[in-house]
Amino acid sequence: MSSRWWSQPFAPEGSAAAEGIVKQLGRPALDPLTVLVREAAQNSWDARLPDEVVEFGVDVRVLGQNVEAWRRLLLPGPLAESDLDLDAALNPDAVVLVVSDRNTVGLGGPLRAGERASDDETPDFVQFLRNVGEPSDHQFGGGTYGFGKGIFYRLSRVGAILVDTNTAAGGPAGRRVMGAALGHSWYREDRRFTGRHWWGQVGADDVPDPLLAEDATTVAEALGLPGFADGRTGTDIVVLAAGLGPAGSEPDSRERTTAEAATFIASSILWNLWPKMVPDEHGRHMRFTVGVDGSSVPVPAPDTLDDLAPFVEALRDVRAGRGTAYARTVPPKRAGSFAMALGAADGGGRRLLVTAARPFEGPSHHVARMRVAELVVDYMPGPVHPDARLSYGSVFKASEDADALFAHAEPPTHDDWISKGLSGSARGVVLGARTFVQRQLDERLGLGPQAGGTSGQGLGQLSALLAGIVPARLDTGRRTEGPDNEGRSGGGEGLRPSGGGSFGPAPSRRVGKARLTGPPSLRVHQGHPYLVAPVRVPADLQVRIVSVDVEVVVEGGARESEPPLGAALPQVMQWQSANGNVVVEGRSIQVPPGEESDWYVYATYLPDAVVRFRVSQVASGAS
Repeated sequence: MSSRWWSQPFAPEGSAAAEGIVKQLGRPALDPLTVLVREAAQNSWDARLPDEVVEFGVDVRVLGQNVEAWRRLLLPGPLAESDLDLDAALNPDAVVLVVSDRNTVGLGGPLRAGERASDDETPDFVQFLRNVGEPSDHQFGGGTYGFGKGIFYRLSRVGAILVDTNTAAGGPAGRRVMGAALGHSWYREDRRFTGRHWWGQVGADDVPDPLLAEDATTVAEALGLPGFADGRTGTDIVVLAAGLGPAGSEPDSRERTTAEAATFIASSILWNLWPKMVPDEHGRHMRFTVGVDGSSVPVPAPDTLDDLAPFVEALRDVRAGRGTAYARTVPPKRAGSFAMALGAADGGGRRLLVTAARPFEGPSHHVARMRVAELVVDYMPGPVHPDARLSYGSVFKASEDADALFAHAEPPTHDDWISKGLSGSARGVVLGARTFVQRQLDERLGLGPQAGGTSGQGLGQLSALLAGIVPARLDTGRRTEGPDNEGRSGGGEGLRPSGGGSFGPAPSRRVGKARLTGPPSLRVHQGHPYLVAPVRVPADLQVRIVSVDVEVVVEGGARESEPPLGAALPQVMQWQSANGNVVVEGRSIQVPPGEESDWYVYATYLPDAVVRFRVSQVASGAS
């Protein structure tokens, strides 16, 4: 095996300089690690095998003692005049990012750009490693012209990557390893070079080719790459001497540690790729992993996270045809679909895994926009919910007929829909989509002209403030001290809590009587808000019947005796044991003799209303 770096000279008829290729990506507002996640996962999804779950992972590594193998294989680097100093970059403290996918077709097709692909293959290898600016070969794919691959080079301090791929085509050329680098154009004496470099086997015709078959396997094993011993197909892309970006937003922020970078990458996966984690009607989805120096950072299912659950619910509605169609009078007649689901304003999203790459501040009032590939383009902000205790997550998804028009509106990083520069149907569809989404939000939030000038937001904020001073009472009606377990929330299999809510002081302790142990809180499940109150039933030797009533409180603290005509009344829906194993419908529960037990009581939620819980208890059979 003989391998080395090869630098591309300018052809007499002209060539593309490396500077221009990197600049095609532009200067995205997104964090570079987020761009990496979006672009790489998009490529992996476009390359998926039929009926397979795409596995996608990012591993953050420090070379450490393994640096000698890297230096032995990849040095010497390109000539000194190129300023591509691999010698300095490959040191024990250098970080490499290994971006992997499995159950994809790999980077197949011809090895050289001038060769024509056969009818049953796509020229993925040359499109990724050799060519620039080719249109996508995948129907409804996330990519357009492939400029986004520049993020791999941009993240490298020396603009260098290494690619190991095992293609679905198989055969001697099925396994391929090749390096590439983008620097800047340079001169050696009077000869000018483009700044593009490749590492591999250089043929007799002075053209670099990848290492194949056993040679590729030997290199991958020496470098400690994941490899393909299990026979599956896919690709590993290694970013050499990776920069991990600043740990904060300040100009002088220190660089992220490997652990911080891994957490940020996992958070970016959650916020940008959550639709691919939700299986569609055919079961198609992606599975994600993030590693850091031999450890792993879990990537939880998005519907288990309060911040993302409303978006997941909205996407499921769109997929099931329950969304509102974006209809037009001219083709395309149907250009997209919209759905919205509620969440709690205090969604409990304080975990670093959620907040690290969160694309907006405060409670969600955003629309996740996406094309048919269901990769999040961006989060378009809408009006805040009129009730300050509630948030919402929405989804707008382009239709198959309009997908290409929205693709034309995307910059190379696919993180916006820009109407400027568009014309004809594309401009009309993109501008109309924004107007359509805004109208849908106004209608659902009651913020349109029909609101009659009333500030729903002000009422919601006032209601939330009042709710905080309304006392919760026992059946005696006596006001007492504050809660001994304030802020506690529960959950289980029945209804998933989402945090937040209104509450008042809990009652004093009465020995032998059931009591509220904390403030009621606002929870949201499958887009529907509920009030949940924690109740403790003390130990007793006899059977007891414990009941909870909920009532609307009017000004002055009195109970509302006559609700307005047509107004809904709050109702207790169910009791649920603290461990979620027991669920009892209705306002009352019969508790057998035994030890102390904790319960959660679920009641309907009324917007712009202050609700009070009352707990009462009688012995079984008492009148």
